[in-house]
Amino acid sequence: MNKLNILRRHLTVLRLVQPPFTYPSKAKILHRLEQEDLESVSPRTFERDVKEIECSYGIRIAHCPRRRGYFLHQPEDEDLSNFRQFFQLLERSERLAFLTNSSDALRSSKYLLLEESQSLSGLQHLPVLWNALRLQQEVTFGYQTFKTPLPKPYQVDPLVLLEYRNRWYLAAWDAADQRFKTFGLERMQAPALTQLPVQTDRRAAFLALKQDALGVTIGPEHEVAQVVIRVDTAMAPYIRTVPLHHSQIVTAEDKAGMTVCLHIIINHELESAILGFGEHVEVLEPVELRERIRGRVRHLLDRYQNKETKNNALRKNVAERFPK
Repeated sequence: MNKLNILRRHLTVLRLVQPPFTYPSKAKILHRLEQEDLESVSPRTFERDVKEIECSYGIRIAHCPRRRGYFLHQPEDEDLSNFRQFFQLLERSERLAFLTNSSDALRSSKYLLLEESQSLSGLQHLPVLWNALRLQQEVTFGYQTFKTPLPKPYQVDPLVLLEYRNRWYLAAWDAADQRFKTFGLERMQAPALTQLPVQTDRRAAFLALKQDALGVTIGPEHEVAQVVIRVDTAMAPYIRTVPLHHSQIVTAEDKAGMTVCLHIIINHELESAILGFGEHVEVLEPVELRERIRGRVRHLLDRYQNKETKNNALRKNVAERFPK
């Protein structure tokens, strides 16, 4: 049986039964499956899919007699965000299967131009780190930052694996420093699972911090701030359709552009994102962030001006030594 069709059926069913609950009937689910141009689906096929979803993914779809429909059954201690993260993985699998699930997939690849990932060097560590997370045991490894000449040994409580801008990171609790840290997998050396269990589950606390931050640089010294940014008309459509952060709201708009407000942790990634928009974006508040961006822009300008002065001097020196 076509694996892509099975995956598409599972995704369609999960989309219908996830919160906010509408309790679709079996007939409604079958009708939606038919609309998705899948292979003919019978009530028996649907019942088999429900069992496969539970066996393969550990996700239970239950029937509510009072509502006369189906819904995603979640234990009280399970976070809905766990399901959403898993759902994103399934959707990625669907997209990949769509591109590779054909008899002429190799020939069809000439119509694709994919971005090459430069962060594959650390992915070999994923199995060990995944086991540490699944078993909730401490993990050891050496870690060499881009600023240090030698690796430093760590023993940490693993929290989550996260992806940011084509790189994979391990978020962990470092008991030695009593703080959250994130480690790039490509800079990690010889990770190993220990026999020591994680004493305290700090995942919820980390995720609460991560919710308020862009990127991976977060810690106890970071506080949520109200950031107000002015965006000109050229960049406004881009920031409106792909917000800088989920907290983004438009507070004012006119012919010259729009003003947006974010409730976000101020870190290196936020500053880099703002600078990436160049002259199209201006920080209005807070003053500290505005001055920091101003300082970085001045430093950038000085670098270009100093380089231009050196180039002019070099050209003058060459002209004097080798007159025409």
